[in-house]
Amino acid sequence: MDVLNGKKDYTMADRDELSDKEVEELKSRGIDFSDIPELTPDYLETLQRVVPRDYYKVVPVKKAISIKLDADVLEYFKAKGKGYQTRINKVLRQEMLRETAPSYGKENLSSKREEDS
Repeated sequence: MDVLNGKKDYTMADRDELSDKEVEELKSRGIDFSDIPELTPDYLETLQRVVPRDYYKVVPVKKAISIKLDADVLEYFKAKGKGYQTRINKVLRQEMLRETAPSYGKENLSSKREEDS
């Protein structure tokens, strides 16, 4: 029960439990916009669209494999603590991205070597 106006406050969880009378009461209440500033055209021109980066974050599918690593390499990553497999994956991903990144404005060294032969 709302202490201020004597009405019950409803949550989304309560929506299935409302009677027809209670639903009509909620619809007739209206919305109090008195504490919201007016959105004037001048104010709207200052707004910029913001999209959270996490919204577009793509999480690659993980696949379980068996891999043989040099013992010292494995110990190096394990010595840094929990999450060593994630760190190994991160290093591999960085190398993959480095190799597959476009080489804008850079000479292709492999084709230059072939020409020199």
